[in-house]
Amino acid sequence: MSRKLILWIVASFVLLGLMLWGISLLWESNADGLSGHGWLAYILGGVMTLGLSIGLFLLTFHSARHGYDDMERPEDTTEQKVEYRQ
Repeated sequence: MSRKLILWIVASFVLLGLMLWGISLLWESNADGLSGHGWLAYILGGVMTLGLSIGLFLLTFHSARHGYDDMERPEDTTEQKVEYRQ
């Protein structure tokens, strides 16, 4: 993996942490709070969602770069007879 990709992944997790922290402040001000199991489900849901989205984007880019998405059409594979006039 390249350093740029690792930097993007780390930045995504930092952003996720900041969002979780901000939303938790809003929740604590409006509700009685979450239990330990609630926090675990909350954090796992965010991490799994982020991991799934990163994985799907990586698969999409990998597929496009390696030609798995290329469409083969019959007119591209047959040799066309071209006559040149002189």
